Amino acid sequence: MAATNRYPILLCHGLTGWGDDDKITKYFPYWGPLVKYMEEQGIEYYAPSLGPFNSAWDRTCVLWAYLFGGTVDYGKVHSKKHHHARYGKTFEHGVLEDLGMTEEHKKMIVFGHSFGGPTVRAIGTLFSYGSEAEREGTDPDDLSPLFAGGHGNLIHSITTLSGVDNGTTFASLFGNAGMTVITYLIMMGCVFLGDTPVAKYYNGHLQQFGLQPEPGDIKGWRFRNPLRPKYWKHYRQYDANQDVDNLAKEMEVEIVQERILPLEKVNPDIYYFAQRADATHTTKDGKIRMDVTPDLICYIPGTVTDKWTGTRVENYGVGSDPMWFHTDGFVNVPGQSAPFSQPHTDGDYNTEFKPGIWYNMPIEKGDHVLWNGMFVPAKRQIDLYKHMFDLCWNLPVIDN
Repeated sequence: MAATNRYPILLCHGLTGWGDDDKITKYFPYWGPLVKYMEEQGIEYYAPSLGPFNSAWDRTCVLWAYLFGGTVDYGKVHSKKHHHARYGKTFEHGVLEDLGMTEEHKKMIVFGHSFGGPTVRAIGTLFSYGSEAEREGTDPDDLSPLFAGGHGNLIHSITTLSGVDNGTTFASLFGNAGMTVITYLIMMGCVFLGDTPVAKYYNGHLQQFGLQPEPGDIKGWRFRNPLRPKYWKHYRQYDANQDVDNLAKEMEVEIVQERILPLEKVNPDIYYFAQRADATHTTKDGKIRMDVTPDLICYIPGTVTDKWTGTRVENYGVGSDPMWFHTDGFVNVPGQSAPFSQPHTDGDYNTEFKPGIWYNMPIEKGDHVLWNGMFVPAKRQIDLYKHMFDLCWNLPVIDN
């Protein structure tokens, strides 16, 4: 069957991830062998640096400027409410300034891995519907086009790859106190290394919180003392965000279900897919346990997510539904699945897909970094994406 489109691919990284603006990409591409394959095949793709520790909202704002050029605008209302600067990095040119204006770039195909899942869901919502709060609290002449909405027609499909779509028990088990400790440690590390050449290779992208300079402003080796009082002020401001704009808490099952998903809506003209992975097996005594693997990155957290439950998450089926013990290491299979509160069904590569509905695709055997090509043959990773790319390129184009 002839492809209906050849729209460009947008790849959104996850927690602790990086993109093409980070020099580490030259040596360790976040997307692994897939990068070489796409370049050899002439596939147009973009892998932006959205910030390893930024929230889904802030990442979406960065993406808008990355695509169209200009200065990142986090929103007048949002930035005041969530304790950070309104404006961020300036992109002299956008990578897809003609998006929506030419047949070749009429739309884009969007993928998000891990916390890239919440990111691409936020992209779908904000591009489509904007923000009512920003429209009400900002002068129309001062409003970012992103918050005006009406740009959902720029997105052909959205796919999450082991996305944290319904939360993960690995985040919930730490609770607010544990997540606060983790948050402080991350920010202290960003401060300590943020004004050194290390930050040119791997950057925390927390400039809006006043924690580090832009990579282009780094002049030499200048280690900063993360215990100085002025930085503690910013740590407290970040941690004061108890749901939106606090990445650590945006992954907790209860926060996602109660505070994040109610803010989101599907677009009836966008196709939605949830790709999932499972790295567990059932023991002889009927217990679900993480597969033994040399991949300690996923195995260690998997030994927790394959059994943990708690009173805070019981209302969401954790404990009563055994599927919550199936995990890719970091994210439980139900957590990777289509958002519970949005229209969804099961699908496979022979399904006649319709827009406006999430499809839970067949579960792949593998762990959380399967999608990055880690600890698997390059051919397997590439074959996975070939199937997904071909699927998206053959979906009927919705004219809107």
